[in-house]
Amino acid sequence: MAEILSQEEIDALLNALDVEEIPEEVSKPDGTRRIKEYDFKRPDKFSKDQIRTLHMVMEGFARSWSTFLSGKLRSLVHVEIVSIDQLPYEEFIKSTFSPSVIAIISMEPLEGNAIMDISPPVAFSIIERLVGGTGSAMTNVRELTEIEEALMVNVISDALRVLKNSMGELFQANPLLEGIEYNPQFTQVVPPGDMTLFISFEMRIEDARGMFGLCLPHMLLESVLGTLSTERFFRRASQKEDETEDRTQNVIQTLGPTNLDIRVEIGTANLNIDQILKISPGDIIKLPTRTDDTIKVFIGDDPNPQFFARPGTIGRFKAIEIMDFYEE
Repeated sequence: MAEILSQEEIDALLNALDVEEIPEEVSKPDGTRRIKEYDFKRPDKFSKDQIRTLHMVMEGFARSWSTFLSGKLRSLVHVEIVSIDQLPYEEFIKSTFSPSVIAIISMEPLEGNAIMDISPPVAFSIIERLVGGTGSAMTNVRELTEIEEALMVNVISDALRVLKNSMGELFQANPLLEGIEYNPQFTQVVPPGDMTLFISFEMRIEDARGMFGLCLPHMLLESVLGTLSTERFFRRASQKEDETEDRTQNVIQTLGPTNLDIRVEIGTANLNIDQILKISPGDIIKLPTRTDDTIKVFIGDDPNPQFFARPGTIGRFKAIEIMDFYEE
């Protein structure tokens, strides 16, 4: 027969439980246990450090892409990261509107494909500005025409070149556009249950705004996950900063005393010889530049612009405000 505990022994055991301390690593300040939920259907494939590092890389991409588009569209563009989430590929597909501009991207030598999803408001605003419009928000959502798609192919290819430079801080990849789809159901680049990293961006072009996202499957990044560390990122950034500082100091010491003319191009106009011969003081030549457009700044005799600027005045003097470096 099993031994039966006496009442005194039972009380002693209960008292021992009452005074037993709960380890700090599994307790909250109020003494209750801290339990973290884990969904086995959505296992985490990326560590917090890897996500943090990729966030910094994508912040660099957002800044560079903002600058590039500001020059291409001749208007101020703001691009910023909204969130980075781990989610199964099927959830990404379900969250994508139809139709959307969905770019399928290869990234050799990485295996697999990535996806860039551009919402219709962003796509149509960019296209309208490229053809000389105001870029106002569009309510009629539809697929792109052949001409509109050709314009977007050019814009997306530019974005991928900027992305390549940003990712070069950690690993080498060559993003190339493989095709454009409008129905997310036709973009099965990985099995539905595979985990992906989805980076969501917000883009503002004057008064128009919209979202675009970059979907990076775990299979695509698996071979370079070891390079996604904040320590490596800051070490590379520090080395690059030191090299840039050295080059800057050498340039300043060599060219510092040199005087150069600065030229500003407010706009251009095409006139025939007869019109030019008839020009007289007081005549007005209409330029295609709006008052809120950015203008190009040239240094010396270099035919290539160096900066974006905005015209204005300081007191009774005309002036320009340098906005950013010019990138072709």
